[in-house]
Amino acid sequence: MEILKGELTERFFDLVSSSKEKIRLCAPYVKTDVVKNVNKNKKEKVKIEIISNFNLANFYRKSSDIGAFKEIIQSKGKVYNNQSLHAKIYIFDDNYSIITSANLTTSGFKRNVEYGVFIKEKNLVAETINDFNLICHSDNTGKISFKDINSIEEILNCLPPINDMGYFNINDELNTKLEVDFKKITKELSPWKSLTLEVINSIEQNEFSLTDIYKKEEIFKLTYPNNNTIRDSIRRNLQELRDLGLIRFLGNGKYEKIIGIK
Repeated sequence: MEILKGELTERFFDLVSSSKEKIRLCAPYVKTDVVKNVNKNKKEKVKIEIISNFNLANFYRKSSDIGAFKEIIQSKGKVYNNQSLHAKIYIFDDNYSIITSANLTTSGFKRNVEYGVFIKEKNLVAETINDFNLICHSDNTGKISFKDINSIEEILNCLPPINDMGYFNINDELNTKLEVDFKKITKELSPWKSLTLEVINSIEQNEFSLTDIYKKEEIFKLTYPNNNTIRDSIRRNLQELRDLGLIRFLGNGKYEKIIGIK
């Protein structure tokens, strides 16, 4: 094990270029330029899997780039969304791991004061791989499709420029609540997702439960009278809204609003 301090770029990309089968990336914030450099430096057959905190507010305030995930999926990689993610772990084949404070951003790799460890001891590398896989398959984690990417891009294109949102701090990574016009969001969603988001918006508190949604089941029944599996449809659409980064799943049937809808 080796302590890593200072700029991470050289060590990281040396490991990218020497990988032969798979690169696993885990970071809440990801920028397109870093992902493009990964694709540029890796061998063609090497596959990428990434776990990130995929949500609309992160993309709108530009702490993450939707284009970074599009780049990964276009190169036949896999993208997973865990909205509680704070870990930064980078694993190269089954041989080496980096655990660090640095996100997959230019600031994380070059500007910020970051600290971490480089691991080549096989048992510890295997443990990081196991933990990575546990996050991927957690109930709190969803898999992102190319369709999800396109939906988020369409929503972002409908929102006003961030400079017009005077109250919004572009550098505040802790502020995950985004106030937007309801119609600008729902017009890019399916009718079922739009209705589910509308019901969520009608709940006064920021945190809500599956039970809270079930209490408004009659609204769904009036709109879809021939649907005999309303609760199944509600659960599926909540999961899809989570995967789109429009709500956050907290576990145990509880959720949190990511966007505040006007």
